[in-house]
Amino acid sequence: MLTTLPRSQLPLYGLQVFECAARHLSFTLAADELCVSQGAVSKQIAQLEARLGHLLFLRGTRCLSLTPAAERLLPFVSEGLARMGEGLGALQTLPRQQAISIKVPSCASRWLLRRLQDFEGEAVEVRGSHSHGIDFAREPFDLAIVYQPTQARLLHSQPLFRERLTPICAPAFAAKYRLFERPITDLLALPLLHASADRRDWRNWFAAFVDTPWLPQGGQLFDTLDLAMNAALQGFGLSLGDPTIVAEELETGALVAPFAPILSTDHEYALLARPDSQRPGVREVYGWLQGRHPHP
Repeated sequence: MLTTLPRSQLPLYGLQVFECAARHLSFTLAADELCVSQGAVSKQIAQLEARLGHLLFLRGTRCLSLTPAAERLLPFVSEGLARMGEGLGALQTLPRQQAISIKVPSCASRWLLRRLQDFEGEAVEVRGSHSHGIDFAREPFDLAIVYQPTQARLLHSQPLFRERLTPICAPAFAAKYRLFERPITDLLALPLLHASADRRDWRNWFAAFVDTPWLPQGGQLFDTLDLAMNAALQGFGLSLGDPTIVAEELETGALVAPFAPILSTDHEYALLARPDSQRPGVREVYGWLQGRHPHP
């Protein structure tokens, strides 16, 4: 009765080298097929022979021949490698697993990418969008981060974080205008960056923290908060930014927040999963983004 060696003890690479050398009866030709040096092949064979306790090749001046031990071993190794090749070939007939796709407002993409940085599960495809919502009936996403009013949440949405806004800028810009030494009312006369043509974010912020009425004038206009924050990062002016989204930039000093007040708005970022999704990877990513592992 044959004794079967435990799988954990199988010297797979050495057996592959042995099969190749036995098929060619040449270490040189085996080295060419395996894209290694002849010395590497000789070393693998010597290690395999030492491990098995049997000589596998009779080394002549210009040729190799198999020993009785090698002739007994070779059919098993050849069949095993052939079966593994068939198994790998069978995978080629299956459709490739698609990445888990996530739609995210461009301004929240920084937060999402940092959240996914240490994720080791399914492949994830992130698609930024100017749109703040999702229509799973028309859009082919597995998950979506949406920007929504806290008092009118979408059905089945799971809040991720509340929107908060505070003035942010590059350190050089803060130093140039001595922002850490100036009162909050001086903001009324500084170069401001706006995330929308109606300037509503700054309007709301001033209404909450500054008694003096603010008359919108000048300043560069952008169509997303992300673009306004990027402009601030490059030193073009003072933008409102969400400390949750630019947490890393604030921690590293790439951005500074020279004025203390933070406005909590009536909006939030929330997570939605495709209602009919049965993909297990979707649940895994969903749980990771929430910092836990629930079922969507």
